[in-house]
Amino acid sequence: MKKTTKSIISFVLCICMLIPMFTMVSSAEESYSSAAEYVQSSDTGVEVDEKLERNIFLYGLLNKVSNFLINNVVAKALGVIVPDSYAVLDYEEFDVDSYDNFYPGMDEFIDEPQGDKVWSLGYGKASILPENFGEKSYAKGAYIPYVYGNEMYKDDDGNYEDLMARVVVMNDGSGRGNVVFIAVDAMGLANSDVRIVREGLKEIAEKNNIVSINVSCTHIHTGIDSQGVWTDPVGCLLNNTLTDSVKYGVPRDFIDSLVKGTQKAVKYALADMTTGKMLYSSVNVDEYVFDRTAPISYDPNLYKLEFVPFAKSKTPTIIATYGCHPESASFDWNQDESDPLKLDRKFSADFIWYTEKLLNSAGYNFIFIQGNVSTVSSSRGNSNDGLDGSAHYGCMRYGYEIGYILLGMSMTKSERIALNEKTGDKLEIAKYNGQEEYTVWYDGLPTVKREEVKPVLNIKSVQFTVQIENNLVALLGKTSIADNLVLKDNNWNYYTVTEVGYLEIGDNMKVYMSPGETFGELLFGGNGAKGFPMKPIREYTGEDIIIMDLMNDAAGYVANEANYVMAGFQYNELTGEFDSDTWCLISYGKHAGTTFIKNFYTIFDSVR
Repeated sequence: MKKTTKSIISFVLCICMLIPMFTMVSSAEESYSSAAEYVQSSDTGVEVDEKLERNIFLYGLLNKVSNFLINNVVAKALGVIVPDSYAVLDYEEFDVDSYDNFYPGMDEFIDEPQGDKVWSLGYGKASILPENFGEKSYAKGAYIPYVYGNEMYKDDDGNYEDLMARVVVMNDGSGRGNVVFIAVDAMGLANSDVRIVREGLKEIAEKNNIVSINVSCTHIHTGIDSQGVWTDPVGCLLNNTLTDSVKYGVPRDFIDSLVKGTQKAVKYALADMTTGKMLYSSVNVDEYVFDRTAPISYDPNLYKLEFVPFAKSKTPTIIATYGCHPESASFDWNQDESDPLKLDRKFSADFIWYTEKLLNSAGYNFIFIQGNVSTVSSSRGNSNDGLDGSAHYGCMRYGYEIGYILLGMSMTKSERIALNEKTGDKLEIAKYNGQEEYTVWYDGLPTVKREEVKPVLNIKSVQFTVQIENNLVALLGKTSIADNLVLKDNNWNYYTVTEVGYLEIGDNMKVYMSPGETFGELLFGGNGAKGFPMKPIREYTGEDIIIMDLMNDAAGYVANEANYVMAGFQYNELTGEFDSDTWCLISYGKHAGTTFIKNFYTIFDSVR
């Protein structure tokens, strides 16, 4: 079949490739004010009887049939019809070890500080909005395609929000080099784009003994399309099937602004490097998050590292991580029920902007690194407090409340009251306290201890190829609609390159750096991990490891292969019902989780 003929058929069928985008919009409809409410609304006394076992078998069979029809029939047929773009490389000729801009980290891990060494840390941030933003319109990520806009939301002080690259550079004084963490306000970045960012930092890294550069995304759902599938999928498809030039899905001027922004932020952080002490604390925020997909398994804790410089003139920095989709501002994606085409075209940095704003007002720098995000989203009941307002108003309140929790988790109640007054009572306790449904952020919040973190920083990463078994995602990659590096073998199988890593910060924080959105059961175990060919992470390592997801890639959802569902149902133990599930439409494939965790265990075993 000639390429031109194929491209015409491709144009007719390409709507099938957009299924994952629509599922992301529909996923935001159901929410609970807290995980506790979700559990209380459920029948938890369900016994596993013969009828249930039969239903589990029947739904499992339905899932297998659905997976086969979607992946092996429809998507596979499209894969045969739709030609590859000229960016696809030969798998047999590709040498992953020669793939540039990979930073493996440290070969040697240490357990104790080296002599009288102390922590050094620098902080920097810069905008990643393109210079022509406001004149040129950009597509919003995580909505339906072709929703363009050129304006940011304004905050409660009338200032425009911004999309940022935030950076911390860390060093434990051992002489093994500087480690860089970058958090970008974006939905996700393909590993190939992470390497473009690193290429822009190569000279800086060589001059400053940087041994590890890690790029994560805050995972906001209201930023500029950073994955390519929402900007111009049809235009990319036609160009890349009709011509020998390659048009990538992510606008190159956005990639350019991303590179420039990260360069500035890293330079600022290096210039800001100073010595100090590191403090660690964590608190359960179960009422502020919920897992929307069975099997229910997630990390309910908010983790905080607080760097306190020895020099009083220097600003302290808070590094926060917990698993939560920052999509609060995206729930009003349609602005008028009577007009389905009247869509919200403004961009937002979601709750992260407001958490940072509060911490800045209290005298702190701030960086949020996405945690074990899985299918965990924000429960906004406590922060919305029954008040009327848009989704964006709710995201503002949620961000402030998370900020207050971060600042106040180790304070007494009287100290929290003073903090609330000093920072301007952003949740309007003075105005609304006593109103039905209103909750005061510090009531019931436990006081947790801060532990000093010894200056020991260990990090090691590995790069490898992974097969893209999900033929829908393979289509997006092989046509260069998505920015992934795609490799093709002689048997028409497609692959990409990704990374996993292991991080230790003192004895307090041990981290699996994951390229995707890892389902919690792969960390914690339980019934949801049954059938997974590897031990759950905490069981295998014997450590209370946490996860930082979307680190150095955007690999989609990472599930237990025994529960892998592209469009089907999962049994919910809390309700005794079968919930619909389409998350794995957005994934590298059924065995990706096994591949990722196997490589992680290889790293762990090599250092521990």
